[in-house]
Amino acid sequence: MTIAAHDMDDRLDQLISLTKRLTTLMSDETAALKARQLDASSQDWDEKERLAHTYRLEMTNLARQPDELVKSDANLRKSLFETVRRFQEVLAEHNKALTAMRSVTEGLVESIAREVSQETRGPQAYGSNGQTGGKTRASGIAVNAKA
Repeated sequence: MTIAAHDMDDRLDQLISLTKRLTTLMSDETAALKARQLDASSQDWDEKERLAHTYRLEMTNLARQPDELVKSDANLRKSLFETVRRFQEVLAEHNKALTAMRSVTEGLVESIAREVSQETRGPQAYGSNGQTGGKTRASGIAVNAKA
């Protein structure tokens, strides 16, 4: 979906508003991720998806029409550039928060897997001298009794 605008100034004004809203949503999600709320990305998902799609399309369209952008109001251009710069900063911070959350989650999963592995080792094996040599890991081999 693209912005329905009367002229380039109207398009820029709407794009600035859209980018500010998207920045707010991403900032809120980043704060939730930092608070270790795992479901943070599911909040306002439809709105974020719609705004992000529109943002991408509009920025692509602006890149295709540099002459039209130059003709627009200088204050609007400046405001758009500042808004986009802030949005990019928020996206970088969001990426850091997601990476940290992923690292924590992967660490937890690995730790749980190690613990489960240690608790569910297979039966004790006998060595060549007839004594048990300690626990061995269970293998993934299945035996078909009918074979």
